[in-house]
Amino acid sequence: MKTIVAVTAQNRKTVFEHAGRCTNFLIYTINNNIIEHKKLLKLPKEESLHNVFHGNTKGSVLFDVDILLTRGIGNGAIQKLANHNVACYKIEETDPDKAIHKLINGTLEAVSPISHDKSGCNCDGNHHHHH
Repeated sequence: MKTIVAVTAQNRKTVFEHAGRCTNFLIYTINNNIIEHKKLLKLPKEESLHNVFHGNTKGSVLFDVDILLTRGIGNGAIQKLANHNVACYKIEETDPDKAIHKLINGTLEAVSPISHDKSGCNCDGNHHHHH
C-alpha cells in the first residue's frame, strides 16, 4: 500500500512552521515502509493552503496526499485537510528525512492537542480538543 506524505519545507531543508504559507513541499512516496520516491513540489503562492482555504481557488494538489507533516498549523486547517482525507501531524522534528523515517518506524511524535501559540492561521477560532 502506498502512502504519500507531504512535508512543509519552505527552504527545502527543514520542516517549516507555517503550513498555510508554505509553497515548497517535499513529497515522499512510501511503499511498504520504503521510500520509493522523493520530489519537491513548488506551488504558486495562490495555491498555498491559506489561500485555498480562504476560497481563492477550488482545490489543492496537497489534497491528494495522505499525510501532511508540518511544525505549525491551525485547527481549522487541520479540519479542512481532514475533510479531504489528509491526516495532518504537527511535529517537532525539523529534519524532513528524519521525520519520514520516524513516521515509517512509528516513532514520530505528533504534538497533540494542538497548541495555539505556534499555529499560524487559526481561521475558525473554535477550540476543539480531540483526545
